[in-house]
Amino acid sequence: MNEAHGDEDWVDAVEPTARHLELALEDVVECIMDHGGYPAQGRRQFDLYDFLFENRDPSYAMEMYVASMSSNTRASATRIERERKLVEGVLIKHLTGSDLVKDLAAEYAAEDE
Repeated sequence: MNEAHGDEDWVDAVEPTARHLELALEDVVECIMDHGGYPAQGRRQFDLYDFLFENRDPSYAMEMYVASMSSNTRASATRIERERKLVEGVLIKHLTGSDLVKDLAAEYAAEDE
C-alpha cells in the first residue's frame, strides 16, 4: 500500500553555484546601499541604519553631517564616496555566507532550472 505522507510535492532543492552566491551578494549589498536595507520594499531582513549603529563609531555620522554642511561640495563628494566604499566592504565581509545571501542565491539557482 502506498500511503501519502504529504511529501508528494517535494522537489529537491537546487544547489546554488558560486556564481549564484556571488550575484546574490552583489545584489543584496547594492540594494542595501541604494535603499538603506534589504529588501527594498516590504519587511526588512537587514537594516543599514541598525547595522551601522551597532558596528561603526557614531562619530562617523557626525563627520558626514558636518561635511554635508560644507560649501566645498567636491571635498564632500570625495568623503562620501570613500565612506560608501568602506561601508560596501564591511557589508560584503559581513554578508558573505549569510542565510540572506544563500536564500537569494537559491532563488537564482531555481530560476536557472
